[in-house]
Amino acid sequence: MNEEHIPAHTPETAESHEAAKPAPRRKVPARATRKKAEAVPEPETGAEPSAEADAALAGASVAKPRRAPRKPKAKPAQAEMPPTADLFGTLPTEAAPEAEAAAETLPESESDLAMPAGLAAAIAPLCAALNDWPGDVSVAEAPLPPDDAATPLDAAPEPAATEETAPDTPPEAEAPVGPRRKRKRRRSKGERPDDSGKQAELPDIGAAPQAADAESATAEPALSAEIATAPPEAIEAPAEAAPLPPLTVISLGLDQPPTLSADALAALRAARVVLGTGDALDRLAGLQLDVPQQLCGADSAHLDLHHVGQAGSVLVVVGDAAGDGPAAELLAELGPARVRVLPGVGRVQAACAALGISAEIVSVVDLRRAPLAALRGQLRAHRLLAVPVADAGVPGAVARLLVDSGFAGARVWVCEFTGEGMQSKAWLATELADLREPLDPHAVLIVATGPSAGVFPELPGLSEAALGDEASAALPLSARALALAWLQPAAWETGWAIADGEASLALEWARAVPTARVRAVGVEPSLLGVAMARAGVGENLSAVASASPQRCHEWPVPEAVFVRGGIGLSDWLAAAWARLAPGGRLVATAEDDHARADLLNFATHVPAEAWQELSLACGHTVAGRLRFAPAAPVRLALWRKPLNA
Repeated sequence: MNEEHIPAHTPETAESHEAAKPAPRRKVPARATRKKAEAVPEPETGAEPSAEADAALAGASVAKPRRAPRKPKAKPAQAEMPPTADLFGTLPTEAAPEAEAAAETLPESESDLAMPAGLAAAIAPLCAALNDWPGDVSVAEAPLPPDDAATPLDAAPEPAATEETAPDTPPEAEAPVGPRRKRKRRRSKGERPDDSGKQAELPDIGAAPQAADAESATAEPALSAEIATAPPEAIEAPAEAAPLPPLTVISLGLDQPPTLSADALAALRAARVVLGTGDALDRLAGLQLDVPQQLCGADSAHLDLHHVGQAGSVLVVVGDAAGDGPAAELLAELGPARVRVLPGVGRVQAACAALGISAEIVSVVDLRRAPLAALRGQLRAHRLLAVPVADAGVPGAVARLLVDSGFAGARVWVCEFTGEGMQSKAWLATELADLREPLDPHAVLIVATGPSAGVFPELPGLSEAALGDEASAALPLSARALALAWLQPAAWETGWAIADGEASLALEWARAVPTARVRAVGVEPSLLGVAMARAGVGENLSAVASASPQRCHEWPVPEAVFVRGGIGLSDWLAAAWARLAPGGRLVATAEDDHARADLLNFATHVPAEAWQELSLACGHTVAGRLRFAPAAPVRLALWRKPLNA
């Protein structure tokens, strides 16, 4: 539309202002016959309007609106009208939803025949403006506009008459036929625009405000419906937080400032919190870490880590985390999946390297975590031991133990770690035992035992002096040796030695395997402690004063069990066999007829793997002559539990 098609603006008057108001809501017209209205003939340009045209225009202002038929889409000619008012400015925007609501409430048959709501709302203000034309010119007498003011609607061709058109229908009953309004079809969720290149028809002027309102009103519900019904893979899941790394134990070594690997530096910078002793945290001052730090004791690291949480935490240890820190205990408690250990050079490695000794041939006895008795159980002739300590008085106590155990000629190197570095000095055991000078509380002792004076046996076979007052009631040495040969105790195994009132075999077992965990059942703890010191047994032997077979389920599962025949032998055999680990060994002895009967009775239910009876005679010198006195025979039986049991 160009400028010549725009009607001229007329000054507003009271009448025109009232005419510009939206027309009142029209009542629903009665159902009429389905006949198509005839098109109003368009008068010729420059000619005066005829009476028929005036009557048609007058009828258009008073006739009831009616919908055009479905089949033909005829576009009627619009009567020329004077430029009385701005058609676009007088279009109501509020009336369209009301008319739409009224049309939707009609029955289907009546709403199909009614005029579109947008067209009715657009014609109403136009008719009112023509009736209020100056000079009391009615719609029938309204002059036609000149040729240059004609709108493009004049160029529309007249629709051809159809068979359904009633020629005898009066003009008053006919309403001007407008284009049928098409409802905007809402596109489904998964539907896409047609690729055929066809463009959707735009709504007419009256329907534009309604379409805009409807589109804005349904935008948010449609969007939420699409999100709710979208497939799971189309909806992006929120980014989950990355899991925290496991607990990291970092070895700082002995250098100051510490020399750390790239992995150790990355773990420190990404840590949630860094824990360590005061000495360990002071060594990190040069790294300028921007992470929180927390003090923890050397012996309370487990509790502090449990308080702050293991995930994402870093524990720093001076020296080696496994040898000088709690890395071994943390691995045993939490498992390798939750603990990451970064190794370093520890005190034992540095001491061995300074003396030119390979750390692989040295047996470590850590007195920072074990009592002094643990070293006593490890003393053998010609052994090389590394003993880290945590007290300044421990080196002197170690030297005195060596002298008392028959290793007075042992050599001890004391390696001290000071601010100037590591310093080592060699001492004899006798010299170090009399030393009164203070030593480094964190020193490492390298002990070469040398030859033994024979105070402690090297192999199983405790003497009567080592057994003390219990020697008379002890199991014969030959029976002890054969029982240990059948038991085959190994390192780090758990074993039970069940005997009533004596612990000879338990002492032999604990002395032969210092790392085994042996439980002596039926022995007083106070008496056992004295016997352990005489036999050179470490702290790997414990006593249970009195117990019944029903209580054995409270003890750790054993890999080897020895039972000496006595009262209740059959009950102990059944209970021990039930608790024995798969592949475990059970050895029992019988020294009287009742015990032998119990062994045979149990063997009828569980066949024994081996049997042997020892008949011994002990020699004595009487009046210068050697005599042998036979002793009671000892019967032994061996059972081995299947692996699939």
